Formats: sequence, structure tokens, C-alpha cells
Amino acid sequence: MEESSGFFTSQDGAKNAALQLVHSSQEGFVEVWRVDRMGRFRALKCLKAEYRGNRLYEDLLRKDFEIGYSLRHAGIVEYYGFVKEEGLGNCIEMEWIDGRTLAVLKEQGPLGKDLEDSILDELCDALSYLHSRGVVHRDLKPSNVMVTHAGNHVRLIDFGFSDTASHSILKASAGTVTYAAPEVLAGGVADELSDIYSLGLVMTSLSRRHGGVIRKCCERHPRHRYQSVGAVKKALHSHSMLWAGILFIGLVVLMVLLPLLPRQVEETSPAVSQADTAAVLPVQEPVAAPAAVKPMELPRPHTTAPSGSGHIGQVAVDTAIIDDLFRQATDLFD
Repeated sequence: MEESSGFFTSQDGAKNAALQLVHSSQEGFVEVWRVDRMGRFRALKCLKAEYRGNRLYEDLLRKDFEIGYSLRHAGIVEYYGFVKEEGLGNCIEMEWIDGRTLAVLKEQGPLGKDLEDSILDELCDALSYLHSRGVVHRDLKPSNVMVTHAGNHVRLIDFGFSDTASHSILKASAGTVTYAAPEVLAGGVADELSDIYSLGLVMTSLSRRHGGVIRKCCERHPRHRYQSVGAVKKALHSHSMLWAGILFIGLVVLMVLLPLLPRQVEETSPAVSQADTAAVLPVQEPVAAPAAVKPMELPRPHTTAPSGSGHIGQVAVDTAIIDDLFRQATDLFD
């Protein structure tokens, strides 16, 4: 007979309050609360008390919702509705993400190559989708990239400063100074290439492994940058494959040369002269060979390589094998 199952702790709900403040922007105008909706956590994004009722900020919150609600992608936080919550006013109800921002994650120590590459891949996918929908984020930075605790998956958040061609309000330059492109800081119009500049700075905050890609993302003039996020992602993979290819070629050369070194040393060692041999060996009378037996002639070692071979220390090497190995290595660059 099976034993009955049950909870190990009290289920009075004291630990899961219905409404809990989880984030309040220090210099911004919004705050985020966690709410329990029929046993499911949701996030409520609303204005701070001092900004509620202000037409400009209320419009900004509404625009944030309209843009976020139009997006459906695994790498972007999901928006559910625009609601009015008692004590909070107008709120955006959205997916609750059990994770931490990229800014917090990188403060905990080096991410490691695999995790860093995975995060950049997913971030590029999310940003590429965003641009395909005609949306410019305008505030891409580590604190607006969430990374889940389960699986370390990316969720792009905060469309408070985002813009589209169809919106006619709040078109002024906006974002965070530290991650804004030069044209935005100069008061120009932000576009997809401005997001690519910010993406390069986000990569810089993680590590310097992709220095060449970062430099092109952060070119001062927009036309000198990558012209799409897809091109950035391709360059990231090409950069990784470049180093893999160099390593592979080095290993191939090492594998070819190592077996030849002992033979090369043996063949280039100094020969023992007849005088030296005579000084060591005792003198013996020569023994005449039988008349019917001829002295054995040993074959001479080959000193020239056959066609299609190379020479290393008088040792013939089949260059066809080396060519095939190098062909396989160079295939990594395609």
C-alpha cells in the first residue's frame, strides 16, 4: 500500500503575498510589482506614485504596452494586458521572469565562453525579430536583458523608449547615455543601426573575445557598421570558427611533424669514422670469403622523393595526405 502524499510546509500563503514590489527604477519613472493571479505569478509595470496622472508618462506607459503586446518571440517578455490596479493605477500586466538581469549576472563573475555565446546568440535572435517587426528598442543595455535561472535563456525587456514608424508621439531621442549611439546623442533619429551600436557595447560589457565584431558594431558612422543583426550573429560565429580553424591546422601540422622528428634526428646525427672505429675495436685478421659466395650488397636509401611527395630530413612524406588534412581545416572557414 502506498503512503499518502502531502505538503511539507504550511500553505497559508504568508510567504507569497498577493502584491510585492520587486523593482523601482532609481532614475526612471516606473516600478514593477509581482502579483499572484489565480496561482500564477505575473509582473505589473506601473508609474511611480509621483508620475501617475501625468499625461506624458501615461502616454509613454501606453506606448510601451502597445509595442510589447504586438511582439511574440521566445526571447522577448510577453505582454498580457493593460489593466488598472487598485493603489497602482494603470499597469502593464506581463510575464513574470524568474531570473536576473545581465548586469547582475556579469557582476557575479565571468560567464564562461559557452554561456556568453549562448546569451549573445539568443539576444541577436530577439533583436533581429524586433527589427523585422519595425520596432527599434532604443534602450538596449545589460539591465534590459533578463537571463532566466532555468536554462539561462534570454528575455529582452522594457520597451518604454521603443519606437515604430506608426507611432506619432514621443519621437524625441531617448535611451541611456552610456549605451546610446553617437547619432542619438547628437539628437538624430534612432534606427536599427543605433541598436546595433548598443549591442556592440553590451558585448563589450561581457568580454573582449569578439574585438573585431565589437569594433564594427561601434563604428561612429552608421553606414560603416553591420547593416543587420543577422550579419552581427554571422560574424560572431565566423570569428569563433576562425580560431577553431587555426587551432585545428596547428594540430594537423603537429600530428604530421611529430612522427618524423626521431627519424630526422637519427639521420642527421654525426657518422662514426673508420679511424674512430679502429681505435675502439681490436685488430683482427681479415677472413677470406669463400670463392662461391659474393658479398651482399645493401640497397641504398632513397635520397629523392617520388612524384607527389615532399621531403623532411631526407624522409619522403606523401603531400596528398597533408593536402587533404589542410582541405578539411579550411572547410571550417566556409
